[in-house]
Amino acid sequence: MNIVIVGAGRMGSEIAFRLTDEGHDITVVDNDADCLERIANTVDAMTLLGNGADYSVLSEAGVPDADLLIAVTNEDAVNMLCCLTGKKLGVKNTVARVRTMEYFRQMVFLKDELGLSLVLNPEQAAAAEISRILRFPSAAKVDSFAKGRAEMVEHTVSPGSPLCGLRLDHLRGRLGSGILIAVVERGEEVRIPRGDFTLQDGDVVHVVGAPSAISGFFKNIGAYRRSVRNVMILGGGRISLYLTGYLQGAGIRVKIIERSEEHCSTLKDMLPKAEILLGDGADPNVLLEEGIRCTDAFVALTGSDQNNIITSMFARREGVGKVVVKVNDDAFRLMAGDVKLDSFVLPKNSAAEIVVSYVRGMQHSLDTVGIESLHDIAYGKAEVLEFSINGDAPNLGVPIKDLAIRRDTLIAAIIRDYRCVIPGGSDTMEKNDTVIAVTTKFGMKGFADIFED
Repeated sequence: MNIVIVGAGRMGSEIAFRLTDEGHDITVVDNDADCLERIANTVDAMTLLGNGADYSVLSEAGVPDADLLIAVTNEDAVNMLCCLTGKKLGVKNTVARVRTMEYFRQMVFLKDELGLSLVLNPEQAAAAEISRILRFPSAAKVDSFAKGRAEMVEHTVSPGSPLCGLRLDHLRGRLGSGILIAVVERGEEVRIPRGDFTLQDGDVVHVVGAPSAISGFFKNIGAYRRSVRNVMILGGGRISLYLTGYLQGAGIRVKIIERSEEHCSTLKDMLPKAEILLGDGADPNVLLEEGIRCTDAFVALTGSDQNNIITSMFARREGVGKVVVKVNDDAFRLMAGDVKLDSFVLPKNSAAEIVVSYVRGMQHSLDTVGIESLHDIAYGKAEVLEFSINGDAPNLGVPIKDLAIRRDTLIAAIIRDYRCVIPGGSDTMEKNDTVIAVTTKFGMKGFADIFED
């Protein structure tokens, strides 16, 4: 597909990297020559210097003949204008990054009238991811599927865990039914394990099941943590606004520490039920005075990756049960890999997953089996795909044991009649099911791709 991306910042770069890796022809437009040079040096994409909201620049970038226009600059108004201009020039599909809460709500409501195919809000997506993590404090990462009827959680096997030395075909009998270990990370290697695979200390496992079944699994292995009842958030930016809304909706108390007095006043008006405190959260004395030792969870959401990591290390040292760290640069996450921090969240990755999922859906008929969502796991070495079987599809009604499923792919769960089923060899996939598949093969565009040719 021919895709034009307006905006060469972190998000535009990540989306360009993902889409070129999937074989699309990408043109990136920006008015910052340095940003374009960085992309040209790392991504196989065309670049064009200019104002992405200018119709002449968009015309030169090939928007009239493009399959998709993605506007992800830092300015909401520019992104919306860019997409409107693109529609006038003839592009059929447009994606706009809209970050401001008021704009985002209106754009979701008016996106059809404005000709937007997808409204992208990285901060809202990151907040939703963090709220899921805090709902399962025993897990390092949580991905949700089929409107929350199935979850995939990440957990590291610790010394002395009942999982150590356990063969996966013995898992169901010893530690309960209703869950499946779909992916195992061991060092640099990522595996989709079979029944004879034996777990070891230090393995990172990705577990699929209904939320209640996953809670039972953590209880059975002695890794269950009680629900989060209060959260301390460092930084009062957009992610904090969205996250506070999610948490308060779940009955969780929220305390936000913000260093800007003016911004504190704004937060108090927008979040009257939250506790807003003026202070420098990078000062350990401030964190101690505000009760970090008594909080159930600490979430670092400042604009500085370094501050987020350092303050999270301090929170962990002071005994906080759950720590979530936002980072914008993958390099900082990798550098902090040996530090015992629970969960890292990268907004640009969350947004890129949404865009890649949407693009793959464009390539496949949504009337039969569409990709509803896509999630990267294991540091991008595996993917989890959610397929919605809305019509005829290959191999329906055939027992899974009789199907030629790719060896690098696993059917992890089937959602049927609002129930999450962990399939066995005799189970079948049927029309109207939602199917969760895990694979180490990238670029799957449709349900048929999970089977051998």
